Amino acid sequence: MRGCFVILSMLGLLSGCSHYGLPPPNANHGHLALAMEAYLRHKASYSYLLDAENLGDAVPRQEATGAPALELEAGQAALVHAEVVQTLKGKPTEGEVLRALEDLRAACDAGHEPACTYLEKEFQGPQRSDHPLRYPEVKRLPGGVEFAVVILQCHIAADGQMRGCDVIEDGAGEFSRSFIEQLGAHPFRPATLAGHRFASTYMFAVTCSRGGNYKYKLPLEQKMGWARLRVSRFPESPAAWTNLAAQLALHEPQAPEYPAVIERTYAVAPRARWIATEKAWRQVQAGQYAAALSAIRPALHDSTQREHPNPYVLETAAAAHFGLHQCPEALAAQRQAVEELPGEWPAPERERFEHKLQEYEATCGAAPAVSAG
Repeated sequence: MRGCFVILSMLGLLSGCSHYGLPPPNANHGHLALAMEAYLRHKASYSYLLDAENLGDAVPRQEATGAPALELEAGQAALVHAEVVQTLKGKPTEGEVLRALEDLRAACDAGHEPACTYLEKEFQGPQRSDHPLRYPEVKRLPGGVEFAVVILQCHIAADGQMRGCDVIEDGAGEFSRSFIEQLGAHPFRPATLAGHRFASTYMFAVTCSRGGNYKYKLPLEQKMGWARLRVSRFPESPAAWTNLAAQLALHEPQAPEYPAVIERTYAVAPRARWIATEKAWRQVQAGQYAAALSAIRPALHDSTQREHPNPYVLETAAAAHFGLHQCPEALAAQRQAVEELPGEWPAPERERFEHKLQEYEATCGAAPAVSAG
């Protein structure tokens, strides 16, 4: 078997869980949210996913521009969406297309469903040609490690030509050059929005394991050591940080480094759904309700969440709304969270969700709702 295999391309997501089966009732919130992600992704292979290596999300590295992300209020989102659609019906410049994409994402994050639907229908990311890649034979990885991850962030022009790649991770220390040469040998299909081409980022990731066995599992101690090694070697890699954050949530949630790891991971991967949820949950516990609601917005309205709602995302949003005295929103989110809990999920968790809903109902029924918006 070849020693490397593709794990993620484009903006794919891969999140992992623990090897405990359905989570114990006393698991921490991060553990439970991760377990639910794995369960919702594929119930039939849940037991394998629980023991799978968590390689992190191959999300683009954040540019160090210092510019804040665009945020819209619900009342603004519909107007922005209409303006964007009108712009895209004409002959926009590439810069206007890029701004339209940012505006659509902000409108979707604000909960304007037509903007989300428009994005899903009209946005096409760049696609690599069908030419097969040659993967190196792996006999022994450098440094005696069992796994190595190669992650590239490639820049694709509007004409489909690759303009170079940033090496986010090259754990094997030797494979990235070969992959860059192969990726650049053939034009890509460029990204489009409503048929308009624009320059974009293509994420490419492969993993290599000793002997080429992709089912090989590290013992827990080595798994944690490998996660820490990755962030020390590649401190700007969102995938390495999401992996370390997830492994800590699953296996060492009381580790002194965990809060700082969540902060760092959120800084480099704010749109990764589990990270955004964990960041927002911690903000709720600290009474930072408006900040929590801002952090959770992209996770709450991404396409996967809308198709297969994660109750822990909904629970976090409900808690933020309740803290802001936004009773209708809190009740709606918590009720949906209760409804979306799988029947086989641990009974104590269902009881906790239902008790929280009863608490919201009692409080909101005793006083008129106050909107913070």
